[in-house]
Amino acid sequence: MDDLDIDGSLPGQDLEEEEVTEEIRREIDSNEPASPSFSSGSSNWDTKADEDSQRGMLYLIAGAGYGTLVVYLVLVIQQGMNIPLLSSGEVSDTSGALSTAVLISAMVYVTIWFFMSGKNHSFFTEDPDKAKFYAGIIGLAALVIIAISWEDHQREMVISAILTAISTWSYIRSSEMKA
Repeated sequence: MDDLDIDGSLPGQDLEEEEVTEEIRREIDSNEPASPSFSSGSSNWDTKADEDSQRGMLYLIAGAGYGTLVVYLVLVIQQGMNIPLLSSGEVSDTSGALSTAVLISAMVYVTIWFFMSGKNHSFFTEDPDKAKFYAGIIGLAALVIIAISWEDHQREMVISAILTAISTWSYIRSSEMKA
């Protein structure tokens, strides 16, 4: 008896196997978090919780960085306290070191702000890239001040610039993650 095999062919009949491939592409909206289409509500909850925890951690870093900067400027430079990792010796010219460190901190803050979120300011609505131009000018001015004052206040400028840069970047990045 010539019954059909399981695959629908007669015994001894050669089958040409057709490879059926169907490619499905889905474009992801840049505002929408990337998640598989079969995700459930709990997966979206995890993504939201993960984003909130990242945002909270960035705010923590920003707060700790700004707090450390204030401690550094007030206690180490102005008061002359010997705090491990922040001071290595005495600052002979406290007013010059403090004003230079504050100036460098302010310039680094403004530079990073212009670079990261200055384009959202109403002044730059016609040409958003102009904010990066100003960031370059202020950043270059900060480098010139650092070069001029390097011999006298190198440690104060470097520590305050690093603390300001990390704190400012963390703060602006976390505020951009708001829903």
